[in-house]
Amino acid sequence: MAASLTVGKLIPLLSALRLPQLLQVRNHRVALRPKRKRPIQKWFDPADKSWAEPILKYQQEKECRPPAEPSLLHMVYRIKDHYTRPYWEKDVLKEFGLFEKSYNPVVLKNTPEINEKLRSVQHLIRIKPVTFPYGLPKDEEDYKHSYLRFNGEFVVRHRINDQSDEIAQAWSEVKLVEDNPSEDIWKMDKETVQNETRRILQTYQLSSEYFKVKHVYKYNQDGKEFRYKGEHGVASTRQDWY
Repeated sequence: MAASLTVGKLIPLLSALRLPQLLQVRNHRVALRPKRKRPIQKWFDPADKSWAEPILKYQQEKECRPPAEPSLLHMVYRIKDHYTRPYWEKDVLKEFGLFEKSYNPVVLKNTPEINEKLRSVQHLIRIKPVTFPYGLPKDEEDYKHSYLRFNGEFVVRHRINDQSDEIAQAWSEVKLVEDNPSEDIWKMDKETVQNETRRILQTYQLSSEYFKVKHVYKYNQDGKEFRYKGEHGVASTRQDWY
C-alpha cells in the first residue's frame, strides 16, 4: 500500500520535470533502440534570421551606392576558340581584330552599334571598361609613357614642367651632347677598365665569349665507379667503349 502511494506521488513530479520523451526506433541490428528528441539548434530554427544579416546589409549598401557612369571605351579580348562557330560570328571577330590571336586586347568605343555586334559574340569575348585613375593625357608626349593594364586601367605618366634654372641648364647640356655625336657620353675612364679586366683574369673568363666550354663525360672520370674498372672481380673483362 505504501509503495503504491509513493509511486502515485512520483508520477506527477516526473511529469512536471518534462523529461525528454523516448521514441522506439526500429533498427536492422537492434530490434528496438530508444532515441531522444534533440532540441532545435539555432541554425536550424526557421524563426532565426541572424545568418541573413550580412546579406541584407550588403543589399542595403548596394542600393545606397550611386549608379556607376558608363565608360567611354571598352577593352575587349577573345577568351575562347572560334573554330566551330558560324561565319557571322567570325565576321564580327575579324571586323574588330579579335580573330587572329586570343587574349589580345582591343580598345573599342562604347556605342550602341558596336555593343549590338559584341552581344552576338559575348560567349567568346571578355569586356572590361577602360578607366583613367590618373587622368587623361594632357600632351602628346604623355602617350609615350602610357600603358593599359589587364584590368582596364589606362595609366598616364605626366611630364613634370619644371621651369627652374637648374633643370633648364641640365637639359641644355644633354641636348648639346646629343647634337654632337662625335663626343661619346658612354666613355669609360682608365680605372673602370682596369677593374673589369682584373675581374676577368681572376675569374678565368679570358676569351670565354670565343671559346665556350665543352664538357666531355667518360666512364669513371672521377675514379669512384668500381664497376667500370673491374675492381672486386665485377666486370673485369669489360673494355672501355671510347
